[in-house]
Amino acid sequence: MWLKIFMGIIASSGVWLMGFSIFGKKKHFDNMPIGFTFNLFELIFDLIYNFSPTLIKRLLVFLIGLVTSFIFIMGIIYS
Repeated sequence: MWLKIFMGIIASSGVWLMGFSIFGKKKHFDNMPIGFTFNLFELIFDLIYNFSPTLIKRLLVFLIGLVTSFIFIMGIIYS
């Protein structure tokens, strides 16, 4: 049961992230800090995110939220 609650919290944070990508202000996207990279995928993602216009940044954040919420909702269904 606690696993489903935990997955629900993370899935709702993915939905919140999708909402932020749609309704967030431009200055929040331009000033959003990106952490350290530990592998090649994160390095490529950070480079794309840092050197892209705001529309692409919004799309990338939306996709991260979509994937996060989808994975954890499937975890709730199958657990």
